[in-house]
Amino acid sequence: MRRSSSISVLPVFAAVMLLVPLQGPGTRVTYRVRVVEDGVRELARGSVSGPAGTDLRISLRSESAETEALFQIAPAGGADTVTLAAEFFTKRRLGRSRRGLGLWEQDNYRRAVRLAWGDTARVYLLGRPRPSASPRGLWIEVALERGFSGGEGRPAEELQVADSDTEIRLEAVVRPRRARVVLNLVRGDTVSGPRGVDLVPEATVRRVQLAMAGRTTTLEVGLARPEPARSARDRVLALDADIVCLRVVASPPPTDGAEPVGVLCGRLNDVARRLPLPGGDTLVATFAWPTGR
Repeated sequence: MRRSSSISVLPVFAAVMLLVPLQGPGTRVTYRVRVVEDGVRELARGSVSGPAGTDLRISLRSESAETEALFQIAPAGGADTVTLAAEFFTKRRLGRSRRGLGLWEQDNYRRAVRLAWGDTARVYLLGRPRPSASPRGLWIEVALERGFSGGEGRPAEELQVADSDTEIRLEAVVRPRRARVVLNLVRGDTVSGPRGVDLVPEATVRRVQLAMAGRTTTLEVGLARPEPARSARDRVLALDADIVCLRVVASPPPTDGAEPVGVLCGRLNDVARRLPLPGGDTLVATFAWPTGR
């Protein structure tokens, strides 16, 4: 039988250092999640899995409250023990103003607990109940598992929601170590052949040649992380985790310290993005997870 630990999440800030996520070749981590109300009613059940370093994003929304959290795993001094750390962003409806507008209380805080693989952490979203009281309130149970990836590296998500007034969502959060970028040149109805390159954020720039209509355009491209999120909610939920930015410079690069031709930022979701180039061409870039990831 798996052991169970608990994390009380009363709205009081407690600083916890979030360590670098676990790294390991061929390792796959799984978060198994249950959302329980009043001790007996299961609102949802699901799982999120992915390569080592995968985080779990949870969102619960009702008419009176919103809770969003990001769970991360970090080593805890032993091969079979880890620290499950979570950062929360909450909003609670306090009432209405004289003009009928909703009044909300907003808070963000962190919590952490030490677990062994296979154990379960219980997170009380409305505070830990009194020992003498019957089990009530709303909580989340998160069980941690690990295993060999078997060549499967992409994240996976599964969620089953019962009939509930609470909107529930589970998401895998993976910060890409590499990205596959497919480039094309476009001018009017003419399109160059695609050129795909695997890029690593903050690594040395790559020189790329694109041929179109009997001429060749040479560019230097490099991948960077986006600017840090500005709002507390975006930082808590790591909403920019799977966003990368492509910096494009003409080759040879300018010697007068000029800015690059442009920067394209986007998620790794196979959506084409366009960047006008000097001379009338348009660079089309598509970001995706690299094959064999």
